[in-house]
Amino acid sequence: MDKEIKQRLTSKDIWIRALYMVFFTIAYAVAETVITLLVIFQFIAILFTGHANEPLLRLGNNLSIYVRQILQFVTFNTETRPFPFSDWPDEEHGGDRWLDSNEPDSATEEPADAPSDSSAADASDVETDDESDSGKE
Repeated sequence: MDKEIKQRLTSKDIWIRALYMVFFTIAYAVAETVITLLVIFQFIAILFTGHANEPLLRLGNNLSIYVRQILQFVTFNTETRPFPFSDWPDEEHGGDRWLDSNEPDSATEEPADAPSDSSAADASDVETDDESDSGKE
């Protein structure tokens, strides 16, 4: 057993991986700072323009993928080293909620043809009463 431990402690591969892990931990901290700045700028863009900045959406999406790749590597879930040792993640952003400023905000506005909450609740109560009555007969 001591021989196996000594062999692992003197293994060049594990120490090289440790150096990569230190490097990617620093890269993670930098990415975290960039994401924080991105969040602030995107929030300001939405306040003043009413919609998100597309290049910032794409950068935010790619940074989040990159951070996931870093975390997968440093937690030994993968041996694939993230950028700059592999390609930079380059995907389109996932959502478009803040791109079109003409869409109503679902949290504050309702479409004109949508039933109000109270009528929807009344309708569901009626259906439930009818179903329970039909089951008793």
